[in-house]
Amino acid sequence: MSLEKGENVIRVRATDSDRISSEKKLTIHHIETLRNIWAVVVGIDAYQNAPQLKYAVNDAKAFYRYLLEKDKIPPENVILLLDREANLKRLRSILGTYLKAKARKDDMVILYFAGHGATERDVMSPDGDGLEKYLLPCDADPKDLYASALPMREISHIFHRIRSERLIFIVDSCYSGASGGRTISSPGFRANISEAFLDRIASGKGRIIITASGANEVSEESSALGHGVFTYYLLQGLEGKADTDRDRLITVDELYGYVSKQVPQATGQEQHPVKKGAVEGRLVLGILQ
Repeated sequence: MSLEKGENVIRVRATDSDRISSEKKLTIHHIETLRNIWAVVVGIDAYQNAPQLKYAVNDAKAFYRYLLEKDKIPPENVILLLDREANLKRLRSILGTYLKAKARKDDMVILYFAGHGATERDVMSPDGDGLEKYLLPCDADPKDLYASALPMREISHIFHRIRSERLIFIVDSCYSGASGGRTISSPGFRANISEAFLDRIASGKGRIIITASGANEVSEESSALGHGVFTYYLLQGLEGKADTDRDRLITVDELYGYVSKQVPQATGQEQHPVKKGAVEGRLVLGILQ
């Protein structure tokens, strides 16, 4: 018997010699076998031209360790870029060239970024808010984002170049321009940021993006936790707290369900993670030992 991807309902009927019958219904979740998993993990505290962060590197190291030790992804398939290693040229090369060459249709790609985000006015923005959104590499210049940062439009294009039909992008950053958190403060400039850019990034087959906060919120760091608040609960969920059905598999939906409850509670309802995109069936991100 062959199974389709996702949920399969199987009905079995048995009839005895007296023609008394009974029926049993089974629901089986079939998870497609992935050929390879590729991951890129980025964490930046030490910015050359922007305010320093405290726990982005710690976040990235912890997520990296999880992928190696718990998910058992081969070390040669996981790239960790910290601080000076995460410059604009290197990020473009890894995302735009390396992953394009390595990832095949049946592979899974996991991308994680912890660092600053920013916005600037751009009347050509396709999102209807007059803003371009950026992720900031270590060498970004807040006064010249166009030349030194990674725009979300480019990230969207990069994702469409990657052949994998299982791609998840986890972002512990923000773009609001408010003071504090993982965003560049923009005095006198606060705009209403549309979340349409997240829909663009998540467009295409099998694309999922989970961000630490809403487009107009701040992604907070916590000295008490030693992490960004979002990543702390992300890791807690992957360690088992998100396993709501007790099958020892942590799906993306379970993980998002967990962080979407815990993060707002921990931040006084100031920060709400966002998930965009969809995949066929269940996308497993964590496996409990």
